[in-house]
Amino acid sequence: TLLGWFGTVTSLCTFCVIPLAAWISKKIGKRNAFLITISISLVGYAMKWFCYDPAHPYRLLWTAPFISFGIGSLFTLVSAMVADVCDYDELHTGQRREGMFGSIYWWMVKVGMALASLIAGFLLNATGFDVKLESAQSQQTLLLLKIVDIGVPLITSAIAIMAIYSFRITEEKAHQIRMEIEARREKRVG
Repeated sequence: TLLGWFGTVTSLCTFCVIPLAAWISKKIGKRNAFLITISISLVGYAMKWFCYDPAHPYRLLWTAPFISFGIGSLFTLVSAMVADVCDYDELHTGQRREGMFGSIYWWMVKVGMALASLIAGFLLNATGFDVKLESAQSQQTLLLLKIVDIGVPLITSAIAIMAIYSFRITEEKAHQIRMEIEARREKRVG
């Protein structure tokens, strides 16, 4: 039941985050907006440490709005950044290859989801989780489950921040690239 509520609240919050992330990106740029929104999701993941409380299990829902910033911005801002890469590529190659870049992006998303499922099974076994015990898991297993559930998203979000930090197409550069492409197209047509 709690997992269902958590998924529902996270999904609803993500729907709210998407336009907010788009608005932030218009104000400070996609790259900077992504860095901020992923940092907000890090706060949510860290909050889980204190919100896992058997006496108050629904406190976990407090983390959902923060975590949704990462999910909402990933699919909104990164896709927009891929468009900037397509423009950059066209400027240097003279070809529009957004189909290729889009397919690589979504292939990587799907590979990531598959790997996450595979790794989750190994991590679950590594914690000592025994399905036969149901909710009567050992304290060590519960601690390890908590560490994995919080640690993996913290680490992968930190990696995402480092990757996007190295992304060098600023809003100004993207605008400049776009103007050069349009000028080149007008020259060909005219």
